[in-house]
Amino acid sequence: MPQLLSRPADVLPTASRARLAVTLIFFLHGLLFANWAARLPELELRYSLSHRELGQVLFCNALGAWAGMPLAGWLIQRLGSARLTTLAALFFCGLIPGMALLHTQLQVMGLFLLLGASTGLLDVAMNSQALEVEKQHERPIMSSFHAAFSCGGMLGAGAGALSAKLALGLAPHLLGFTAVSLLLVLAVAPRLLPDEAPAAAKAGQAPTKGIRWPSRTVLGLGLVAFCCMLGEGAMADWSTIYLVQDTGATPALAPLGYAAFSLTMTFGRVFGDALVLRFGPRRVVALGGLLAFAGLLSMLLIPHPAVGIGGLFLVGLGLAGVVPTVFSAAGRQPGLVPSVALGMVSTIGYGGFLLGPPLIGFLADVITLRLALGVVVGLLAALVAVALSLRFPAAAPTEPAPR
Repeated sequence: MPQLLSRPADVLPTASRARLAVTLIFFLHGLLFANWAARLPELELRYSLSHRELGQVLFCNALGAWAGMPLAGWLIQRLGSARLTTLAALFFCGLIPGMALLHTQLQVMGLFLLLGASTGLLDVAMNSQALEVEKQHERPIMSSFHAAFSCGGMLGAGAGALSAKLALGLAPHLLGFTAVSLLLVLAVAPRLLPDEAPAAAKAGQAPTKGIRWPSRTVLGLGLVAFCCMLGEGAMADWSTIYLVQDTGATPALAPLGYAAFSLTMTFGRVFGDALVLRFGPRRVVALGGLLAFAGLLSMLLIPHPAVGIGGLFLVGLGLAGVVPTVFSAAGRQPGLVPSVALGMVSTIGYGGFLLGPPLIGFLADVITLRLALGVVVGLLAALVAVALSLRFPAAAPTEPAPR
């Protein structure tokens, strides 16, 4: 069984320690994110927010993240991914206790805007650092980092739920997790790697810097990420509602669908690197999209609780390796600074996560939820088509380019 931190004998200890450090940062990001997300009902009560007002607060978080991602590429060119990863992680951790210490909705919206910006900066920075570590290992390992994020998310959701059940106050809960996370980030920060010069610079050419229009390949990778992340967001927000309303699942049974989706996302990421090494990144993305397409289509064509849960199982398994593989490919584009390419792809992809849930909600009011989710089926088909048309630079042996 593949291991998250397995190390070949020819990998330098420095790279191995950096891998452990980056894995921990991904894990802590997922852990803290899920901890505060699990306490949102109490946040809503504490500040007397309506559902609509809570939606506005969460929109500020998404808007901040979307703004932070392209900025991260520019900052990495000046600070390096290791330094920005450390600063963004500390910024992210330090903001979280503020949720329990503010007084007004406007203050909470401002906090979530900053929290989103720190998330966007950290997302691009830690993925850029993960790419540097992957280069040192000379084989695909990007999926293992995203698996650590998923594991942290599952543990954080459980910790948040347990804290709520035990009636642990919001402030001590968030302060406790934040304090430990800050110490761990400071402990592993010196083990992060300096950024390697882009291939173009090594060849005596100046790599493209700053803001520019994405190339065809980068735009294609961004579209793949957009379709994938829109699907992830739609499953997170609407799958349970669909199972209850359209398949007749009970409120107790329906959450098992999203649980199956989350578990297979994590499971798929644990094995994702081995699959990329065996079959190549283009095939992994295309076949993953095809598997997700089949799972969601079956779920909509046969409105039965068991089929719905099984379909979500396949959707999670199919989408698991898409974003890590796309991010790895984005950071290996010739003639382009990796952080710039990652910032472009992340920004386009996160647009799908931001747009997906409200789009599905709007369409559901017009054409029913079942047909609205059919739009996601079409986007998964587009994901497969675009992936097959792209050239994916590989972390290890290069796969044949499409004919």
